[in-house]
Amino acid sequence: MSMNIGLIKEIKPHEHRVMLTPDGVGRLVKNGNLVIVESGAGVKSGFDDEVYEGVGARILPSSEKVFEQAELIVKVQPPMPIEYELLRPDHLVFSFMFPHRSTEKINALKKRKTIFFDAEHIQAMHEAMAEITGKVAINQAMKYLEMDFGGKGILFSGACGVPGARVTILGCGISGTTAALQSLLLGATVNLVDEDYEKLRKFEEANPHPNLTTIEYDRGILNTLLLETDVLIATEKPAGQKTNLVVKKEDLRFLEKGSLILDLSINQGDCIEISRSTTPDTPIYHYENILYYAVSDIPSAVVRTTSQVLSDISFPLINQLAKVGFQEAVSTNPVIRQSLVLYKGKIVNPVLGDENDPSSYYNILELLELDI
Repeated sequence: MSMNIGLIKEIKPHEHRVMLTPDGVGRLVKNGNLVIVESGAGVKSGFDDEVYEGVGARILPSSEKVFEQAELIVKVQPPMPIEYELLRPDHLVFSFMFPHRSTEKINALKKRKTIFFDAEHIQAMHEAMAEITGKVAINQAMKYLEMDFGGKGILFSGACGVPGARVTILGCGISGTTAALQSLLLGATVNLVDEDYEKLRKFEEANPHPNLTTIEYDRGILNTLLLETDVLIATEKPAGQKTNLVVKKEDLRFLEKGSLILDLSINQGDCIEISRSTTPDTPIYHYENILYYAVSDIPSAVVRTTSQVLSDISFPLINQLAKVGFQEAVSTNPVIRQSLVLYKGKIVNPVLGDENDPSSYYNILELLELDI
């Protein structure tokens, strides 16, 4: 079995990544698939049309042409409103769905009866993006602590006889622990805060360091920490989960002038009370002499690296879908099945429905058995 696979050029502002690099496309072509690439899809990631052509892809001039000829649509961002009308009921779409609970987007895709896979529900993908987020966050912290941006004028790593930045990280997940390790490696002092004592204990045992302090979350303790914090990093939770690690507006008075807040949880919008999303064009705003960074998709800042990671993780799943077809792939591969969120107008993933209400979503295996 083979499949026509379409790689679409992203149209969302500031999104330049691709889900498949030429390496991934070349392997799909060798396996007998036709891969159709919209012209310019990979240019901003460093992959020109000629490179895709060189591995056997067919280049088409518009997304309309690609949607028309493809069975499986592959992209990073979910379809934008202008693309909804291009979707057919027989289309499979493999991309991320941001935000996870966008009722408008979910209803639009349900109406088109498109079969939709959300890459966020692939554990390896989520973990890889969280790791990149933690690393890029520290890159941004080093930059925005500089006085030219309104920061404190602190060298993140410190200098001989001068200590490095004081970093407080909320959340002991992958992005939080990655940011902590990067900070320690560079010479900063880190307070890692979480509600889960056991997670903190395991991290500290695995990564003993004189500049690391792990702290179980408490509002009073948090305010004390903020008095001696140069960089506050709020990290995200896994898809569909909420956090109680909340920084309220009144807590910010404990931060010194020029302190930096990096809100990595902005897609979920439930950690920093004054949260508002920023963009790569205007990544920083100032709130009462505090710098605030809340770009919603931080990995997009390192477009080539992220594209290569996306392609490495997505290739085997896309390859199996093309090789054995939708029904067998979903029935036999739990990773593919868990990433499936919409099927012929029905929600088939509890994260999009209500995990506590089974009637809000369908069991995909039952639907396939009934041939619905």
